[in-house]
Amino acid sequence: MITTIVFLENFRTWERAVKKVNYRNKEIITAGGVVFVIILILMNVYSAFYWDDTDFLEYTMLSAACIGFSGLLDDIYGTNAVKGLKGHFSELLRGKITTGNVKAIMGLSIACFLSMKKNEFWPEIFIDTLIIALSTNLLNLMDLRPGRACRFFLFSIALMFLYFLHEGSTNLIYYFMPLVASVLVFLFYDSRELLMMGDVGSNVLGICLGMMISWGSSFYVKIGVLSFLIGIHLVAEFYSISEILERIISFRKKTL
Repeated sequence: MITTIVFLENFRTWERAVKKVNYRNKEIITAGGVVFVIILILMNVYSAFYWDDTDFLEYTMLSAACIGFSGLLDDIYGTNAVKGLKGHFSELLRGKITTGNVKAIMGLSIACFLSMKKNEFWPEIFIDTLIIALSTNLLNLMDLRPGRACRFFLFSIALMFLYFLHEGSTNLIYYFMPLVASVLVFLFYDSRELLMMGDVGSNVLGICLGMMISWGSSFYVKIGVLSFLIGIHLVAEFYSISEILERIISFRKKTL
């Protein structure tokens, strides 16, 4: 927590910090989610002294650095002209390279790499690849309002932690606790519109969530999660997830 606070307080004072306009037309410093990459790297170095599964440490650090880079590229050079997975891949088929389709290709490639390193059973490789890739993109979809991506990540992680406790597998809980603490701190900055995490942050959180699901869940649990992810992405291609969530929140306020 202290590392995150110190970094973010200094990050806000950097002269060349990139700013973007949010949904309320307020200019805010973005890419603050780079702190999650830093936390994961420091966490990996510390955990290497007592963690038995060093492969998982290396894969987490590598994937966070790679997907974080592609997200940072989009934060600095990207535009909102093309949206959605369909839009990005359509641009790619037309021979146009954008930060969005670079990010999509990187995410899918990293997801495939992680799945092949974990499994030898091809159906499970395919399932894990989709889970990691779609989890990464889902956090991007959630990061359209202050604090929403942080809250969704924390809620999802809480469910996973309960599942791990039920299954008696606690190693992943201890491993990801520093990242959870960092997200709790970032939620304060994000929800008050002091900073935006940017794609660099949402990408890292998404791929960590996907890795946690693919590494720690049973085959049938992963089938259920994948069904949910495919469903919400199909909806997102035709409707705005933000508008749907806002209507649900508005309806709940009226009924309470």
